[in-house]
Amino acid sequence: MDLFQFDYAALAVALAHAGLGVVALLCAKLIQQIFSPYSIDRELTTKDNPAFGLALAGYYSAVVTVFVGAAAAQDLPVDAGSRAVLLAMGFDLAWTLGGILALNGARWLMDRALVPSSPNSREIVEQRNSAAGALECGAYIASGLVLAGAIRQPGGGVLSAAALFLLGECALIVAGRTYQWRAGYDLAGEIRNGNFAAGVAFGMTLIAIALLMLKAISGEFVNWSRNLLFFALDAVAGLILLLVLRWLTDLVLLPDARIPEEIARDRNLNAGLIEGTLAIGVAAIILFLF
Repeated sequence: MDLFQFDYAALAVALAHAGLGVVALLCAKLIQQIFSPYSIDRELTTKDNPAFGLALAGYYSAVVTVFVGAAAAQDLPVDAGSRAVLLAMGFDLAWTLGGILALNGARWLMDRALVPSSPNSREIVEQRNSAAGALECGAYIASGLVLAGAIRQPGGGVLSAAALFLLGECALIVAGRTYQWRAGYDLAGEIRNGNFAAGVAFGMTLIAIALLMLKAISGEFVNWSRNLLFFALDAVAGLILLLVLRWLTDLVLLPDARIPEEIARDRNLNAGLIEGTLAIGVAAIILFLF
């Protein structure tokens, strides 16, 4: 075998796919601008709004996640010719554009159902609330993970992907409200008061919950009754395991500190980061090893 032999066709296809990802990001900006009552460029540059920057970073991360999920759902048919490759890439872009619309809808839903006392968009734009920005960043990434999992499910189509995404979003909201109830402090109030540590902890915990939803919707689509049963079992078991392992890791890694007090009373960003990192770490363990 020639060690210096190089597959230029594969390189060309990879570069084309990367370019398609850039097109998807440009489309994401245009679509968000259509659905947003404010100027993206003005918030980022003229007003230098860090809360908006956090939320937008989560949005673009979610778009990339959805694009990768769509692109990885099936290999490009390189051996079938350029026409087949272009058609497959067109399907990838179509899935991604649909996902971008779904992400904007998910933001609207999360904004009103997750912390309903005051919309995140108002806190981010009018109050420059970085805690709300961190929460929206996490909500975007969590929604992107759930959507990528729904798109990648073998045997499914557009309707099953849409249904699984809505199911995952509802589970995210229920789990998020449960997390608020179990937080040990007024989480919604702390975020509205600009407690960045609380926003970071909640946003990262949403990502951890999304990893569990990703596990719950994975696997080949058989029929609705069977898949819904597996979803319910995996989601409930995963959330219980997450709570137990989180409690154990808190005891082991932070034995001399109470996380709720550190976040709510001291606004300790270190505690918020540790809380969120442990949640994501435990969820990743459950996703890949159970």
